[in-house]
Amino acid sequence: MEKLVNNSVYMIMYHYVRPIKNSKYPNLKGLEINDFKKQIKWFKKNFDIIGYDDFIEIIKKKKISKRKKLILTFDDGYKDHYDYVLPELKKNKISGFFYPPTKIVENKIVLDVNKIHFILEKVENRKMIINDINFFLKKYGYKDIFNMKIDIKLLKSRYDDLETSLIKKLLQFILPKAIREKILDHLIRKYLDFSIKELSNELYINSQNLLEMQKEGMHIGSHGEYHVRWGNLPMSYQLKEMNNSIRFFQKLNFDINKLSVCYPYGSLNHNTLSIVKKCGFKFGITTDVGIISNKNLKNKFQFPRLNANDFKNI
Repeated sequence: MEKLVNNSVYMIMYHYVRPIKNSKYPNLKGLEINDFKKQIKWFKKNFDIIGYDDFIEIIKKKKISKRKKLILTFDDGYKDHYDYVLPELKKNKISGFFYPPTKIVENKIVLDVNKIHFILEKVENRKMIINDINFFLKKYGYKDIFNMKIDIKLLKSRYDDLETSLIKKLLQFILPKAIREKILDHLIRKYLDFSIKELSNELYINSQNLLEMQKEGMHIGSHGEYHVRWGNLPMSYQLKEMNNSIRFFQKLNFDINKLSVCYPYGSLNHNTLSIVKKCGFKFGITTDVGIISNKNLKNKFQFPRLNANDFKNI
């Protein structure tokens, strides 16, 4: 943990926050709820933890005061955020920022990213998964993994070993969508002892949860519809992703004039930035590693964040 910097806003990114070690998914990569509680205690001593209105005021004034600020953000719409995070935030009078992909709330699908997480949770031997992927690539007439020209830079990860990163990237975006889906279906049938419907019901937040969270003072923002990499998509598809997410929040009677946006996977391009401005989002947050300072505060559609794991051992 580096020395804390004054005149700055630290934006922290969370995903799974739950009891993990003694659960039925003990190998799931996430943050133990008890570690989250410890972080909250430490954050309260070292930062002013701010909510949406305070942050908007900072953006408008274009100046961060000396006292260090902190914002807690929660991606992907997990039920964890309602069951475990919300009670802690309420108890500590903290307002968090939550970004659910709207289709997981509406249709109870399971995102590919989550299918991958739960396959990896079940199968610790990564070579088995890689061999399975290779088998299906050959079956459908594709090159095997070791004959592909994959830029090693794509596989670098702060938290995953090379084999885990390779599996994630192949099944997230390197392979064509059609073959990715077939391989994922095979891996799910082979390794998971529960259905996709069961996983969806257990894993994700619902509309009623969101309404209650919003009523409790939490900020709910856009994470698109399907949690796809916007930076790889044509402008029309990106526009559809954002507009449909806005319509979803309109149906819940949320104030869409107060929406912010969180880019899925942190993926964006110049078209993305043009669309988020036209859609009226108040600010945008990325997965770029860093803190918000008076120097980059004006770049309000590309705010950086820090990972919750950066504060795991405080």
